Amino acid sequence: MKKFNFTINGDDFAVRVKKIEGDIADIEVNGTPYSVKIHQEIKTTKTPVVLVRKDVQTKQGDDRAKENLKPVSESKRPSAKTIKSPLPGKIVKVNVAIGETFREGDTLLIMESMKMENNILAERSGKVVKICAPVGHTVLQDEVLFEIE
Repeated sequence: MKKFNFTINGDDFAVRVKKIEGDIADIEVNGTPYSVKIHQEIKTTKTPVVLVRKDVQTKQGDDRAKENLKPVSESKRPSAKTIKSPLPGKIVKVNVAIGETFREGDTLLIMESMKMENNILAERSGKVVKICAPVGHTVLQDEVLFEIE
């Protein structure tokens, strides 16, 4: 939006040009909107019409939405009996032992990732059945750290 100040016959006008399409301009003069016709040669764009993107049309009931609503297979569901690594890194310290119980919010282990030490906290209470990532082990994101019950 462009702003202009005009003085016509001694009167001041504050003009805002909102948009111009072809030879019609939508303007606002001292707060009052107007649609005016421009008497000049219409400028053509340098971009060929063939290269101008058209709006994407979508249909109701698009198949992509149906794919997202399918239930997740049993093999891809997260297990309630494991704790997985939230990010890749190297295990620096394990704070729990096999058979030990823990509560939600307890620090289970410390891992180094991106040159920083990160505390891995328990998302729920439980008991450690197996430690899958001992000290010094390098893990990837979503790799199982502990099996719990």
